[in-house]
Amino acid sequence: MGKYNYKYEIDESGVVVLKGLPFKSRYVEVPREKQFRMLYSYVLVDIDLYYALEYLQLCSKTTNEIERQCFFRMAVIQYAKCYSPSQNGGRSQLDAPKVYRGLPDDPIGCHDKFVAMRNKYFAHDENDFKATKLGAVLNVEDRKVMGIAYPRMQSKFDYDATISILMQLCQRTREWVQDKLNQEVDRISQYIEQRDYDVLAGYDDLRVLDNPSLSQ
Repeated sequence: MGKYNYKYEIDESGVVVLKGLPFKSRYVEVPREKQFRMLYSYVLVDIDLYYALEYLQLCSKTTNEIERQCFFRMAVIQYAKCYSPSQNGGRSQLDAPKVYRGLPDDPIGCHDKFVAMRNKYFAHDENDFKATKLGAVLNVEDRKVMGIAYPRMQSKFDYDATISILMQLCQRTREWVQDKLNQEVDRISQYIEQRDYDVLAGYDDLRVLDNPSLSQ
């Protein structure tokens, strides 16, 4: 078995059909096993980092303030998600000291700041809450309170500087993840190849849902 990029289509029933192969084929789903967890995790992390980099590219090209905020926030959230623990037995999180080991210019310090940015500004607005202010409007001549007012302020970021730094972190993380993913593919390929063909042929066709339901 090797590593290939297959062309495929999804039929009306959700079955993934491979295209362009010189032989009749089926794409079957291998039942989940605990030892596949790292492969599943690296696949999802790689997808998150792909989108983070796409958001950063869009953020760097637009001058619209709302669009810049949206793209930048999504990039930070996608990046931090790769290093955040999952609940209920989900994906394995990355370990920043392993990913950035041996690199110059304090990538861990930059990484920590982006994770804190996600936690304190974007996900929970802890810092913005602490910085929110209330003012009272005074009539100094009549010594009266005329009302209260609150300035509409929220944290802003130096996009040009932070985009460049976050893009480097995402690129480095994705390179590390793709190397680990290739290792997992090699390991699991050897494991699957040991199975009898009739066992593999008995597996169900692999299906995907284009529009996953939110119901349980």
